[in-house]
Formats: sequence, structure tokens, C-alpha cells
Amino acid sequence: MRSIVLTLFLLSLLHISSTAQHEGDPENWCRGGGFTHSNEFKVGTITGKKGIKVHFYNDLQEDCPASEKCRDKAYIVPGDKIVVSRTFGNFVCSWFSPAKGMPTVGWIKSADVTLADARSNVPLTEWLGEWSYAYNSIKFTHNKLAGYLNVTGDALWRGLGDNVHVGELDDRVEPKGNRLTVGERETDEYSCKATVRMIGSFLVVRDNMNCGGANVTFSGVYRRKR
Repeated sequence: MRSIVLTLFLLSLLHISSTAQHEGDPENWCRGGGFTHSNEFKVGTITGKKGIKVHFYNDLQEDCPASEKCRDKAYIVPGDKIVVSRTFGNFVCSWFSPAKGMPTVGWIKSADVTLADARSNVPLTEWLGEWSYAYNSIKFTHNKLAGYLNVTGDALWRGLGDNVHVGELDDRVEPKGNRLTVGERETDEYSCKATVRMIGSFLVVRDNMNCGGANVTFSGVYRRKR
């Protein structure tokens, strides 16, 4: 993210915390809360000449994102990597995670992106390490059982004042292809379950909202922590 304008930061937060993309929601919605509900993800690389700005487009009006009045000030540049969840007309719903700061979620013109399928098989060692998104972190370490990893995680939701809720992950998992499931052996419908996919150099996580206190979720796009 190259812009540091405060209003863009607030708009990013609005997109991240918005209602999930459930069945029945407007087709033009592209918002952080529903981003991980897609069944397929691709890696996108922003293309174009050096120095150009590729702007995000919002979904705040009925004719968005097609109308130029939907163009945000937030932008990314050629070479930046994004995760893409779906398409709508000539746009792709995109999640950009900067090395520092909050992510931006919104529509990007398809013509400005080269898409690639995620790998179908990921070596066990590539999961290892700590991954982060906002206040959340997920860590994978070796397990003594062949083909398995230990996974631990912490999530945080901050409300007004000292209103803070937390969540945790703690399980033994077996990656299959480019995905794994936390809580796969649990049978209680209220148990914490989360699906984790490796998409390029990112982790796309979706949980069932049972992994912590009220409003706590691990859902989001994670980068490897350096």
C-alpha cells in the first residue's frame, strides 16, 4: 500500500469488517469479511509500466465497481502480489496485504492483473514458521508423527475501551495438497474448526467463528512473519 492518507486507512477498515459475502448478498460486493468464503483462490500479480498506479474500486453504490466514481484513492503498483477470490464483470475481488499496516480489499480491473492457479501440492516444510494478519498469528512446527504438523494460534478482537476478546488454535494437523483443517477430528458442532489454504506465498484462513470469544475470528489472509 503506497498511500498513507488517513481516510484510506479508515476505508480499508470498513471493508475488512463488513458483512460476509453470503448467498443473497449483492453480487458486486467485495469485502474483507466475506473474502475467505470463496471456494477457489488465485494468485495475482499487478502488471503494467513502472510507476503507474492501479487503483482499487469499491462496492458502495449499485453501479460499482464499473463506474469511475467508485475508484478509491488506495492503489497498488506493478509487481505487487494479491490474492483473488472471484470475478465480477471486468474486475477481480482482491486482497492486498502490505508488509506493514492493514490490508486493502476491493475490486481491481482484470486487465491490470495476471492470474495464476495456486499449487495443488505444497511440501510440508513450507508451512513451517509463524504467519500473521492484523492482530492474529498462526504458527506451524514439526510433529513427531510423519506428515503432521503442530499448529497454534492467537486471535484478538478489540472493541471500545477495554473490551477485548481472544481466541486460540491448538491442534495436530495433516496438510493435504495445499490445504489443511484445524479441528478436523472434533465432532461437537460448536468446536473450533478452520480451513487453511496456501495460495502462493499467503495463507487464506476461514474459521467457523467458534475459535474464541464474541466477534473473534481467524479468517483472513496471512503473510509469513519475518
